[in-house]
Amino acid sequence: MYDEPNTEGHRIWFGVHAVSASEGSAHGRFRYRHERADGTLVAQGWADVTCLRVTGNVAVFTAIVPEGQGAAKNHGFYVKIIDGGRGPDQIVDAQATNGSEPPPTGCIDPETDLPPGSQVRPRYPILVGGYAVHAVKVPPLERRERPQP
Repeated sequence: MYDEPNTEGHRIWFGVHAVSASEGSAHGRFRYRHERADGTLVAQGWADVTCLRVTGNVAVFTAIVPEGQGAAKNHGFYVKIIDGGRGPDQIVDAQATNGSEPPPTGCIDPETDLPPGSQVRPRYPILVGGYAVHAVKVPPLERRERPQP
């Protein structure tokens, strides 16, 4: 549950499945649901993952809500997930919404990469479920010559 101004007691669910290719592109889907403390729905929907960076047990990703999906215009999620292994996972997030320009699509760590003067983002424990962060290096394909007939 969040405990920030105007979100005390709110329940917010996030889910993500994303992969990045060896050349750096990323794709995937991020899902979100936000309810007030009384259960009233504030927002729910999905966003396209546009950037994913994995280092050890930490994943940083950006997800942008496509035009026409959801009520917010130019909405971006900037998320950091810390896989706690056998311990609790943690999440940090920042959002950009309703700007006149589309939000940045590159990876932004919500703990270290926000503009100067931005509010420090707290880490929240994952209360239900969890995340598994995996970094897998795939060797490049070998080029093989075809045998001549």
